[in-house]
Amino acid sequence: MSWKPPPGATGIIFRVYWDKGLGYRMSALKTSLSGSHYVVRGLKPATTYLFLVTTYNGEDESGPVTVEVRTRSWLQLSLARLMDTTPGSTLRPATPAPTSTAANEQQSIRVSEVMLGLMGVNDYVDDLGTLHLVGEVHNDADQYVDQIRVAVTFYDDAGNVLHSVTGASLLDLLGPGQLSPFAVVWEAPDEWKRYSLRASARPTTRRPVEGFTLVHSYARLDEDGFYHVVGTIRNDGLTTADYLRVVVSLYDSFGKISNAGFAYAQPPRIPPGATGFFDCPFEYFPYRAEHMVQIAHR
Repeated sequence: MSWKPPPGATGIIFRVYWDKGLGYRMSALKTSLSGSHYVVRGLKPATTYLFLVTTYNGEDESGPVTVEVRTRSWLQLSLARLMDTTPGSTLRPATPAPTSTAANEQQSIRVSEVMLGLMGVNDYVDDLGTLHLVGEVHNDADQYVDQIRVAVTFYDDAGNVLHSVTGASLLDLLGPGQLSPFAVVWEAPDEWKRYSLRASARPTTRRPVEGFTLVHSYARLDEDGFYHVVGTIRNDGLTTADYLRVVVSLYDSFGKISNAGFAYAQPPRIPPGATGFFDCPFEYFPYRAEHMVQIAHR
């Protein structure tokens, strides 16, 4: 996949999410990168994949660009080669190219970073062999923070560093005492013994946009074995909200986080007084799961 960066954009990060070809509007983090090109490997033939691409400028994450890819079957690949054509996937952008979100009128304070608390972490390997680390960060400071980073270092039996990766929290802005889930992925991981984590952020004068209410939410298990957290939200603010992100955390019976994800509320634009719905599916979930829902307006 490749895309054209927004004009004049420097120092931004592109985040790529995907549905793993499961047929649901799942938004699992695939990778974060600074370039505008990414090679996706290990895709199944004759399968439709949904990708979301966003930009992150250190403070805000843009609305997503949706790209749908349909891989060819093995038979189609063979016929295409016999006909001396180049097989490929069709990319169909559903929205304009990513644009960097305009910075808030209040600028972030560029001071030394703040260390955040880690409230727990869970790891699992999905069917594609990708390692997922999901946990929670806690803002122990008495001020708002953004630019939240979670750095993970993996070690072997001898204590040697095997790999380092950095992820981000699913909420871009945290108030004092607020929690946010985070997700870190490592594709095709080596044999590792243990890992260490470090969470940091920057103090900011930014404040969250308020006025969004969770009307109700519930969980259901579908016929394919996926766990869905579904609900309705309402815009009680004074302005239209675009691309409201609904962040969902799953907890086991002991109150430990097991998984986390997000979904964009539908419709994408919710005017004042109107409601929207969300459906956040999970492939991995604990027995007797409990959930928490948070609403983030970019």
